Amino acid sequence: MHRPKLTTEDAKSQHASKSVGEPKYEDSQLWKEFQSGSEAAFAQIYRDNVPLLYNYGLKLVKDKNLVKDCIQNLFIEIWDTKHRLGNVKSIKSYLIKSLRRKVISETVRGRKLYDNAKFTIASEPIVQAKAHSLAEKQEFDLQKQHLKEAVKKLTDRQREIIYLKYYALLSYAEIGEIMSLSNKGTYKLMGRAIHFLRKYMGAIPSLLVSVLLN
Repeated sequence: MHRPKLTTEDAKSQHASKSVGEPKYEDSQLWKEFQSGSEAAFAQIYRDNVPLLYNYGLKLVKDKNLVKDCIQNLFIEIWDTKHRLGNVKSIKSYLIKSLRRKVISETVRGRKLYDNAKFTIASEPIVQAKAHSLAEKQEFDLQKQHLKEAVKKLTDRQREIIYLKYYALLSYAEIGEIMSLSNKGTYKLMGRAIHFLRKYMGAIPSLLVSVLLN
């Protein structure tokens, strides 16, 4: 069977244009269909995950072409080796972990400093609220900007765990696997990040508590 054509640029629009009535599959079922050679299952996995993978890759390294190449290579590899891959409980978690390893490997190979890559997580995926008046909107914008500044002051790994938890919506177990942390280490790293954000937010911690700890 020929290798399905990958179109990274169109993945986001394809994802948005999926029909409401399109059947949804559990990850385990979708993965089995993909492993059996289903191009439709492979296409669904691709379009469902590429936008998230692309955003995550840019949190690791500010090189759009490198991230795109790594994503393309990742999907080519899993298609070519699908019969040898094991069972996957969470496709999203598996792909994020695989992309993380690939991006870091390519970054090191290209003599780029991964440690200096800065996570610039926008606060919008974390903070979502409605402002019903101009005064409320101004206050909300001020709080949102304050939170964005606070996030920038986190360490790289603290920003990464915030991204994985509140943007990628992964479980602590999945995050620990991706970041090579024990269960205790995962909660400890998250705790430190939240503690710092609470402390930095000062007089307006209620927004942070209600959004991040909900």
